Amino acid sequence: MKPQLFASLKGYKKQDLFKDLMAGLMVAIIALPLSIALGIQSVPAEVSSRGIQFGIITAIVAGFFISALGGSKHQIGGPTAAFVVILYGYLLNPEIGILGLAIAGVMAGVILILMGVLRAGSVMKFFPYPITIGFTTGIGVTLLIGQIKDLCGFTAHGTEAIEKLISYVENIATFDLATFGVGVLGLLCVILIPKFSKKIPAAFVALILCTVVTLLFNSFAGANIKTIGSVYGEIEAGFYPPEFSEISKLNFGALIVPAIVIAFLCAIESLLSATVASGMTGDKFNPNQELIGQGTANIFSSLVGGLPATGAIARTAAGIENGARSPLTGMFHAVFVLIMYFALMGVMGYVPLTVFSAILISVAINMSRFPLFIKLARFGVRDVIILIVTCALTIVFDLTYGVLGGVAVTFIVNAKNIFIGLKIQDAEGEVSTLKLEGVLFFITANKLVNAVEKKLETCDKVIVDMASVISVDETALEKLAGLNKKTRAANKNVELVNYNEKIARRFEKYFKVL
Repeated sequence: MKPQLFASLKGYKKQDLFKDLMAGLMVAIIALPLSIALGIQSVPAEVSSRGIQFGIITAIVAGFFISALGGSKHQIGGPTAAFVVILYGYLLNPEIGILGLAIAGVMAGVILILMGVLRAGSVMKFFPYPITIGFTTGIGVTLLIGQIKDLCGFTAHGTEAIEKLISYVENIATFDLATFGVGVLGLLCVILIPKFSKKIPAAFVALILCTVVTLLFNSFAGANIKTIGSVYGEIEAGFYPPEFSEISKLNFGALIVPAIVIAFLCAIESLLSATVASGMTGDKFNPNQELIGQGTANIFSSLVGGLPATGAIARTAAGIENGARSPLTGMFHAVFVLIMYFALMGVMGYVPLTVFSAILISVAINMSRFPLFIKLARFGVRDVIILIVTCALTIVFDLTYGVLGGVAVTFIVNAKNIFIGLKIQDAEGEVSTLKLEGVLFFITANKLVNAVEKKLETCDKVIVDMASVISVDETALEKLAGLNKKTRAANKNVELVNYNEKIARRFEKYFKVL
């Protein structure tokens, strides 16, 4: 295994360098306000006043190493919304705190590297789709709830989603109309601008426009809209490694679960992002090398004052849309964020906090994928139970409970399917045909995908005879949809035939959703 960077530079030309530079600059412009927002929301003010620096340092350090050492040609990483809720809770925990989180980040990095070396990246393909949608929707809802405080100017408290909602009701009298108005302006920017042009960095436009309006309101209308400067004071650019002199006082036993959770979430999110990038470009990626790159990035980020990081779908997609040619785009993005970090922090004190809530509300809505969640809930009872249990536990408790609960329910409701399994046989004939017998579900779906891809190496069309297939779950549907998209992009064809009426209805519903 070796980083994708080396393969991408074979035959690299000057015009490719220019496109990577420009794409890196555009991604950096998008990443700066997003990294600040994620840093502020991940780091409680009572724990550290350097939440902004945490977020930006993560974008610089992790962003550079994820691209330089990963297994994807277009992956761009940094702080992501998926981590906000769990990191906030870890930092408030007196047994963890800043130093404990840094050590947990290093431990998670080591776990990710070991997963890559042991080729566990391929195993992650078996992760059930309803659980992925369930916990990402749960995280998105929790993140959305957390933004109400700064969007409305509330004086509120609480760490859990339910606690926050109760606190908002109790403190409704602290609602500030001017703060809310500026926040809504920012939200309109980040939602509406991409509908007209995806080339315009909506978050950056929102940041500038809301800052100007805030200055006018605070100076001439007597408003008291909270800004970065009024809450955090002067922002000093720099790197702030944790104080390792206190490491002997840490309870390392309390760091095991956080390290595993961070590693797991990083693996899922990064491979999901790399898969999306692969679907957009047709370029393959190495999941095991990707985990090694993610692990290395998390170790370095944690050691120099950053947060845990992972591949970011929004930044990765932005790089592709702006003409990225290689992993250099992500590396250039990190360099440009570094330059802006030291050049622009002097004026950041005037930026209103509410605009960052607006940015993260948009992120949370996109992350939650409410329309897909609702439509997927129309499928079989087993998948609906897994989806709802995972989402509910994530919102009410946290990601750990959500995933463990989802996995437990998945194995309980699929106990029969596990014993049935799936048999694949080559059928004789002029056209390459695979005959299936059994159940297509989250454990067996990749078996079919691998068999079809192997067949397509020597032919342009494969027929999959599903006459003896009993049922298909959501994970298998998602895998088949990805296979269909991938083969069509390669001008090849996979035809599913002879499936029963129940499966036909599921196909019809699912592909309408997509």
